[in-house]
Amino acid sequence: MKILILTSYTGKQKYKPYNRITREDRRSSAHYEQRITELTDYSAPAGEMFTGPYAYALREGLRQIRGHEQYGQTKIDQYFPSHYYRVDLREDLVHENDIIVPFDVEPLSGTGNIDYGETDRSGRVQALIERYDLVFSLLKKYDFFPLEHLFRIQYKVPLILLGARSWKVSVPESRFVYAADLVGHVDGVSKYNYQGAVLRKLCEVACSDGFGVFEQIKRDPQRLLEIVSG
Repeated sequence: MKILILTSYTGKQKYKPYNRITREDRRSSAHYEQRITELTDYSAPAGEMFTGPYAYALREGLRQIRGHEQYGQTKIDQYFPSHYYRVDLREDLVHENDIIVPFDVEPLSGTGNIDYGETDRSGRVQALIERYDLVFSLLKKYDFFPLEHLFRIQYKVPLILLGARSWKVSVPESRFVYAADLVGHVDGVSKYNYQGAVLRKLCEVACSDGFGVFEQIKRDPQRLLEIVSG
């Protein structure tokens, strides 16, 4: 089974130099390329650049499951819905192993959304989803909004959004798993990390009970909460 995890391109970063990339640095391609070059000493794989509790929990879960003897028949990839801040300057979606530089981009005024290169208009995110057997979205609320329409499309692959009941989104009920309901009920799951921590717990269960739990969730996404609650 091939599993995709979509994660937010936001949060605390491993490196925080004074001259991180800003929105203004994208005013011209030549200037942007120069700025990327200036920051290469602070570069890191995207999967390691983000250091907040959400990212740490997810990273720990992936570390555990990738060290399991069953890993290989089942494979998990982590991607971000952006192509910006890559050292190689390519326009592919950012994979966890792609090298990026630190950036500091504030939300667009009045929108609440951060513009760091969502590429849904080109269909790249949709094309990526369709390459997998099971997809988990751990996108934070405001990072999810620009891609919300993709979650209303009918796919052959189960597409599961981990979020909170307070989100006001138009997503089929079967796809929306209220991961925030586990805050305070499952060890290590808090309001600051619940998406990453729930995925970490799922990886722990898979390592102890077998990777068949992914097949159960593929058939019924709502089973995830029961499996994680144990």
